[in-house]
Amino acid sequence: MASYTHFSQEERCVLAAYLSEGNSLRSIALKLQRSVGGISMEIARSSTDGTRERYDPYAAHLGSRMKKWDANRRNPMKDAALQEHVRTQLQEGWSPEVIAGTLKKEKGTAVVSHETIYQWAYKTDLVAALPRGKPRRHRKRWRLKAARGTQGLGVVPRIEERPRAVASRSRFGDWEGDSMLGKRAKGAIVCVQQERKSRYVLFTKCRDKSASQTKKAVLRRMQYVEQPIKRTLTLDRGTENAEWKHFGLPVFFCDPYSSWQKGSVENVIGLLRRYLPKGMDLATVTPKQLQALQNKLNHRPRKCLGFKTPHEVLSSHCHRLGVQLPA
Repeated sequence: MASYTHFSQEERCVLAAYLSEGNSLRSIALKLQRSVGGISMEIARSSTDGTRERYDPYAAHLGSRMKKWDANRRNPMKDAALQEHVRTQLQEGWSPEVIAGTLKKEKGTAVVSHETIYQWAYKTDLVAALPRGKPRRHRKRWRLKAARGTQGLGVVPRIEERPRAVASRSRFGDWEGDSMLGKRAKGAIVCVQQERKSRYVLFTKCRDKSASQTKKAVLRRMQYVEQPIKRTLTLDRGTENAEWKHFGLPVFFCDPYSSWQKGSVENVIGLLRRYLPKGMDLATVTPKQLQALQNKLNHRPRKCLGFKTPHEVLSSHCHRLGVQLPA
């Protein structure tokens, strides 16, 4: 059966006539090509006492129109300024939940719900700007990846050996790292590090996925991260991390085929893919462009941070410590 549509005034008059003739709800539903449940609901909410004997089609239609008018009147997305704000933030890659949460944080009260933003976006040309075109309703299912070589790593510190504070995100300075591949398996990559507590990210372009290039990228980045916020680094067991002993901080490794153990950095790579999609030749991305994307994601509010940005959270901590924010 087709999706539900509201009763028209003509349908309500016909329904009232059938009811006065004593027709059963099932027979009326067949004649009006409506579900029995839809007929029953219309009678219950539109008659004065909820019974078929007191159903008034004209009062029912007027009540329906008034409810629709009141809903439209109270819809905050009717406001042109709010529409423009939401449109701009969606195009910047913000999710409806982040937009709604940030507005509530700024105004001190709820301005618009994320569901209302979704509904408005679906009625406009902004569906493509929504996360993956539609809201994610379920957790991501991690799939087993093809086996990756681990030769050259030797005996590595396991993730279970990390200090407990790392897993609980109760302190600053613990990082996760990963590599985002480009068009060719042996071509340019983006080396990604993310600070676990603040979600602050650092992007570095590498010529290839070799262990030597990865080591250079990590050292180049982490040399500007001062010691109070440089405690540990968690990686997977890819061969690009074979030089881990020379990274300049304690390194721990996820279990084989367990990318979910560093899910934060995996999520960041998913966000970065919106701007640098799979199949793109990353050799064409300039350092300036990569820095702009890093800034964009570091200034994107996060629900897990109380709708603060990673930049706000880590810069505030660095200011208290008197150290420089890594850029």
